[in-house]
Amino acid sequence: MKSRIITIFSIISLVFSSCSEGPVFTIKGSVSDAAGKNVYLSRMGISNSVIVDSAKIKSDGRFEFVQPAPDSYDFYRLQADKQGRAITLAIDSTETVVLTINGNDFANGYVVENSEESRKIQEINSLRQALETQINHFLKRGSAPSETRAAIYSVVKEFKENIFKQYIAPSPDKASAYYALFLQANGISIFNPNANRFDSKCFAAVATSLNNRYPESARAKNLYSIAEKGMQSTRPVQPDTIDAKESQLTATGIFDIKLPNVHGDSIALSSLAGKVVLLDFILYGDTRTSGHSIVMREMYDKYKGRGFEIYQVALDANEHFWKTSADNLPWICVRDGQGTASSNVLLYRLDKLPSYFLINKANEIVLRDEQIEDISKEIEKLLGE
Repeated sequence: MKSRIITIFSIISLVFSSCSEGPVFTIKGSVSDAAGKNVYLSRMGISNSVIVDSAKIKSDGRFEFVQPAPDSYDFYRLQADKQGRAITLAIDSTETVVLTINGNDFANGYVVENSEESRKIQEINSLRQALETQINHFLKRGSAPSETRAAIYSVVKEFKENIFKQYIAPSPDKASAYYALFLQANGISIFNPNANRFDSKCFAAVATSLNNRYPESARAKNLYSIAEKGMQSTRPVQPDTIDAKESQLTATGIFDIKLPNVHGDSIALSSLAGKVVLLDFILYGDTRTSGHSIVMREMYDKYKGRGFEIYQVALDANEHFWKTSADNLPWICVRDGQGTASSNVLLYRLDKLPSYFLINKANEIVLRDEQIEDISKEIEKLLGE
């Protein structure tokens, strides 16, 4: 009798233990030519990526991960090492994702089964890589800057429209649509909700669908916040404001800008005639700003004594945040209170932030960032003129 009670208790304990663990998803498969090596599974959060598990590949190439199922769709990266070579996977529930991976081409040479959204993400990444190949081709072929800029703009626009038609518009509530919004090529965001109204509408469509499907999801709330700010930032600029700016072009050789610095003193871009100027548009609230500022500091320290200046225009809506960020910078820092809805965004055709331009001593724009392979070489050339 006692033995029977113990057995029943053991069964109840086992059932309770299984229930307490909750639902799980599984990622498993095989990697060729990788026996004994480690693979790492990372969860891609809203702002960072954290390794949640690792496994040693067995002698037959097999591996397996079992993790708690997410409350809404989430993204995971399977890496051959901690530095890179990653496969991005979308997990929506308790599915079992099966991968067959070529160990010699880990990030690209794989087949995914039982996960349609992961397969779409694989397609999207392949298209992005093809776009980067096109952009690099245009940058290296030595055409005139205006031709290079036009060619790059054309292929990026075509890519964006294709992504929208194939992966966002048909199913804005799916993981692949969300993933597509944050694509980058050559370090540049393809969709920029703060500078492009079409892009802000794409964010809004996915945010609304995700919010309807998973209203309590942190990812849904964050995306909704981004979309809302984007719609506000890209509200149409009044035509008379643009006309007034356009009239300044012939007088200065540039679209002149006159804005206050952190001390409230208004400084005009045209007042720097006679110097080589790097005109820099930036959002200090953007996570990419820190690395960009480091590059700007190196340029300024190297050339400041030779007639070089940086005129940096912040498009941050929060004035206090901007002042705190720019207070100790040695170059000219001004702020456009209109933010990304400013006419300067349209006049200078800003489709990403940060964006910068090189201006010669005659106050004429010579190059913009995507046309420049070696910025030090271009600055040296302009200083020598």
